[in-house]
Amino acid sequence: MEFLRAFTFIFKDQRWLIKLLETALFVVLCPLPVIGLICLCALLGYLAEIVHNVSRDYPRPLPEWNHIGGDIGKGVPVFLAIALYHLPMVVVVGLLYIARETLAVSLFGSLTFAGVFAAIMPLLLIYLAFAWALLATGLVNYAESWDAGAFYQFNKLLRSLGNHSVLTIQWLLSSLAASIILLLLPPLAPLLFIPAQGYLTGVYGRRLRAERMQMRDAYTMPGQPADRSQKGYAGPQGAAALRRGDTA
Repeated sequence: MEFLRAFTFIFKDQRWLIKLLETALFVVLCPLPVIGLICLCALLGYLAEIVHNVSRDYPRPLPEWNHIGGDIGKGVPVFLAIALYHLPMVVVVGLLYIARETLAVSLFGSLTFAGVFAAIMPLLLIYLAFAWALLATGLVNYAESWDAGAFYQFNKLLRSLGNHSVLTIQWLLSSLAASIILLLLPPLAPLLFIPAQGYLTGVYGRRLRAERMQMRDAYTMPGQPADRSQKGYAGPQGAAALRRGDTA
């Protein structure tokens, strides 16, 4: 996953320091009401642009901050998708809080809550990893088409996770490792979080596209030239294979 390059690719850009400082400015403004939400959407749009540039192997994938309105527009669908994907966790955590306030008034109630919490926490962690994997795949698809519906094509997203599970697990581990490293470096975390995660997700998207093309080419009939007008498939046989496999 080119893990170390997630922290070094920015230095290939002569304007890397200015771009990082501009990014940090938006991060600083995020806690403010209303303005903070707008800044968060701009950061998420900037993240999607990094994913787009890295997945297409641009030599300097760090975008300029000269189209903030476009960044905000691109970031709104990402924000809404993140909120929707994490909504089940928010509901469960809210119910746990209510249960703690209700049950933890006696020793027996406290033990009961501890048992329920211990049983639910592993399920929450599993769902969190699953939601992040779906979000990453949706973000890759969104950065390719800029279609907000890419986050909600759940059949396509689940099929992609099934077909490319190893690659998705690699991305999850790399993303988690990068987040842990940044948490250990508090002064650098606001500056590097968006570029590092954007780079890792962009590499994930690049490798996804390569694996998808390999799987599509595998459906091409031997000895028959591939018809690229059918998105990598060969004529009618390719279309039939798409209906059967649809490896996107």
